[in-house]
Amino acid sequence: MKTKLFSLFLMLFIAASVNSQVFTENFDYPAGDSIGAHGWTAFSGTTNNIPVITPGLTYTNYALSGIGNSARLYRSSIDNYKNFTGSDITSGSVYMSYMVKVDSAAGTGDYFTALLPQSSTTNYFARLFAKDTLGGLSFGISKSSISASNLPAWGSTGAYGTTYLLVVKYTFNAGTTTDDAVSLFVFTSPNVPAVEPSTPYAGPVTTTQTDAAGLGRVALRQGSFTLAPILVIDGIWANVTWPFTGSAINPISTVAESFSLSQNYPNPFNPSTTISFSIPKTGFVTLKVYDINGREVKSLISENMNAGKYEVNANYSELNSGVYFYKLNVSGDANYSDTKKLMLVK
Repeated sequence: MKTKLFSLFLMLFIAASVNSQVFTENFDYPAGDSIGAHGWTAFSGTTNNIPVITPGLTYTNYALSGIGNSARLYRSSIDNYKNFTGSDITSGSVYMSYMVKVDSAAGTGDYFTALLPQSSTTNYFARLFAKDTLGGLSFGISKSSISASNLPAWGSTGAYGTTYLLVVKYTFNAGTTTDDAVSLFVFTSPNVPAVEPSTPYAGPVTTTQTDAAGLGRVALRQGSFTLAPILVIDGIWANVTWPFTGSAINPISTVAESFSLSQNYPNPFNPSTTISFSIPKTGFVTLKVYDINGREVKSLISENMNAGKYEVNANYSELNSGVYFYKLNVSGDANYSDTKKLMLVK
């Protein structure tokens, strides 16, 4: 019995390690396309779908910086949603991080992104707002439905035209059906904290509104013509733990026929690039970067992973220009190792 319980615990631990990241969006699509042509579903409005624009946003030390393009949110236009990988998250916390650059906002403000259950297009939670404050920019949050004019948590004033890194945290609390909490963290480049700060920019917000039963869908909302902000959004990343580990692991498929390590793309690059690999069996995976003298300079992965195909997006802005090598090691029922070269050009 103890052996069976230990095996079950090990399986759950491995699954949790792999699935801590549940959503990644870099808008790595042709400029001029609508996001509705690339996995996002339109669910409100009839005109002016959200467009992909160039360039993508950049933010020093953020793993999703400078990858692909970005998306522009306007006003009184089509809203879109996209589901997490897997089913709704129903316990613990959900962290959503975004790069956002606001061009303009109204004095009252409105929300432009939120989380929903995968079964709904109307039950918005963890709403993220922007408004104008005496010519400056403020971000705010709400747990569920509430107007911007009655919003309980607005943060300090920032600047238009600046790329901010925003992290919205929704925490499921088990005490009652109305005690979940929402917090907002706002950072400016190059600040990417490795651990969650003790004091958020706004919140935590707890209200008597009914808690979310589960969250598994990201919504991008273009709001009303008079209230909604106009902005660019990019590098959306959802995790169930504080997200900033230096790399973004994106599961592509749960099936892999053989071991493989692909050449990073783009190469040469600055400052971010993507590495793809496949593992046909569960094992302990390390993916590390070394300089030309064989010294480890960056650890991208060091954890148990299930069989499948993966992409790893990472930012290398802390490194100098030059030639580096990345090495994949897998140990377990079957062992595998391969090394390839990458070139950072600043």
